[in-house]
Amino acid sequence: MNAPTAEAIGQYEIGVQSFTYREFDVPEICEELSDTGVSAVELCDVHVAPDADTGVIDRVRDTLADAGLDVCGYGVVPFEDDHEGSIRETFELVDRLGGEYCSLEFPPGDAEIRDRLLSVATELDLDLAIHNHGPGATYATVEDVASVLDAADDPRLGACVDTGHFYRSGEVPSAVIPRLGDRVLALHLKDFVDEETEAIPGTGRLDVGELLGLLDAETAFDRPLVIEYEADGSNPTPAVEQTVAAVRDAME
Repeated sequence: MNAPTAEAIGQYEIGVQSFTYREFDVPEICEELSDTGVSAVELCDVHVAPDADTGVIDRVRDTLADAGLDVCGYGVVPFEDDHEGSIRETFELVDRLGGEYCSLEFPPGDAEIRDRLLSVATELDLDLAIHNHGPGATYATVEDVASVLDAADDPRLGACVDTGHFYRSGEVPSAVIPRLGDRVLALHLKDFVDEETEAIPGTGRLDVGELLGLLDAETAFDRPLVIEYEADGSNPTPAVEQTVAAVRDAME
């Protein structure tokens, strides 16, 4: 994956979570993203599952690469037990795709699952990013995430910050990002007007410029900002284009 080349504050690649395009197949995603400025994709199991054969995985990776799209990561994957076979199958998929991280959830009090996840991730040189999912979820608040990270002194385990779901939980980036600091390993750019109403990122409560400034000041984050927009599964590209424009404006 290409690293950001500019030295100004908040110069980031822009990615998209493939769930945004859940009604499209991979070649269609490539066509939709061709003129958007998106250069990376975080894949989900809608487009390639952990139990897919290697030929399918390679075709997905190569189709995206031919369209100029890197696979930055994979998720969000829920892990409920420490069965090494299922963990390894998922992480080997991420590795074969060329991803750098897996966004995931696991029971916060289960050190055995955590340690097994970290063991396999270390073997494959992957990062693990706990994803918050808003009110009522296992990881609803920044403290839900941070308490697990504080108990595991391993920089390979961090957070996938979903800005929209944190807003749904009543938490703002100016509190979330400094609390997580260098443990921010992935980011889903999402926005909500209220707990139930999703907005195109930057048109609800999310101030994109403020977010980029916080990432620059409080973290070492250098991966793509991954747009995730679920409100229009049949035609998400206009929202993606509008979000790319907002990010570019904030980076100027």
